[in-house]
Amino acid sequence: MKSKLLSLSALALLSSTLALTVKHERGTLELPAPVKRVVALEYSFIDTLLALGVTPAGASLGTQGGDRGAPPYLRARTAKIPAVGSRAQPSLEAIAALRPQLILADAFVQGEIYPQLAKLAPTAAFQSRRGSLDDLNAQTLAIGQLVGREAAAKQLLADQQGLIRKARAFAKKNAPDFVAAVATPRSFTVHSNDSFVGSFLEALGRRNALSPKGDQTQYEISLEGLVALNPQTLVLFTAPDETPITEEWKKSPLWQKLSAVQRGRVYVFDRDNWTRGRGPLALKLMVAQAIESRLLSDAVPPTAYSGK
Repeated sequence: MKSKLLSLSALALLSSTLALTVKHERGTLELPAPVKRVVALEYSFIDTLLALGVTPAGASLGTQGGDRGAPPYLRARTAKIPAVGSRAQPSLEAIAALRPQLILADAFVQGEIYPQLAKLAPTAAFQSRRGSLDDLNAQTLAIGQLVGREAAAKQLLADQQGLIRKARAFAKKNAPDFVAAVATPRSFTVHSNDSFVGSFLEALGRRNALSPKGDQTQYEISLEGLVALNPQTLVLFTAPDETPITEEWKKSPLWQKLSAVQRGRVYVFDRDNWTRGRGPLALKLMVAQAIESRLLSDAVPPTAYSGK
């Protein structure tokens, strides 16, 4: 009897040790133990899980509602993961069929359907789409805890910090502030120092010219608005299969008056990889390209990175 009681006590101790509590945008999530079956509804969550060595049970990979699908760097890695619709239109039926132990949701994109998601499985909501680099790093640690890979998550962040420190050595001191923006065929959306990509470039040693506008870390401006800012450095995120609005703007004398254009400091990157991945895997690619483009050193970019 004594042995049986000891066994029960040991099981109780083990259970309490495995139990975890994680805070997120919609409250606190309490789980009896780390989970194995996770459905990820944003690319940053997919990126983070894969970086931690966890394959999602399902993910938002569809192209409904104008979604462009997974960023190029993730496509091969996600080819065999079951799709549950797009980020804007995830299928509740497809999610339920996968019997997830956990759903990772974006507090902004899936905010309205959070209650429905939470009925299917424990759901953690994070600020991914509207989050900063610090927000995304905090998510990496939280996701690591939820899947029982906390040590691996801490190592990812430590490696990332080391990579960023090395990259900062390339950054020119007192370089002019930059303006960073996603240019699609119809819009020009600037990313402030509280956005993911805007804060990431600041972490690498360049200064962002823009702060959030109210609670908007990203917001649209016109060509006239860009001229009013007149940045000496312009960082553009475009898609190779689209003709961005800046191609039309280049026909205007106003574009030619921009200091960044006159200085030859217009840097162009793939918006799918830079602004939609937002995870540890994407960051490695971004650090390398920030150096290769000469953005950090405030030098004229190679032809591949030139937006002129």
